[in-house]
Amino acid sequence: QGGQWVWGRGRVRCVLVESGGGLRAPGDSVHLSCQGSGFTFGSYHVLWYRQAPGGSLEWMSYINYQGRITKYGKAVEGRAIVSRDNSQSKSSLSLSSLVPQDSAHYFCAVRTGTGNPAEL
Repeated sequence: QGGQWVWGRGRVRCVLVESGGGLRAPGDSVHLSCQGSGFTFGSYHVLWYRQAPGGSLEWMSYINYQGRITKYGKAVEGRAIVSRDNSQSKSSLSLSSLVPQDSAHYFCAVRTGTGNPAEL
């Protein structure tokens, strides 16, 4: 499972490619990856969201551009670990002790503006 997000203007083509996921049993763990290209990945904060079937978008995690500051949503705090490797233009999110409520589509995003991560 995974997805690809493309944006840009003219010849500029910025891409985020997500990978990982798939079916898991309750109590298992999952590791998700977000690969960036076409832009300076290390200049942007990364956010992770998820959306359950028929549900609204839920903010999960934030990691600043340096990887020094991390924040988590209440539903995953204590179970999620976000990281990044700017040399590989990549961010990862691990979620442990899975519960049925974790069933969702997961998305990564780069933060290009200001504001509360939970509202972006």
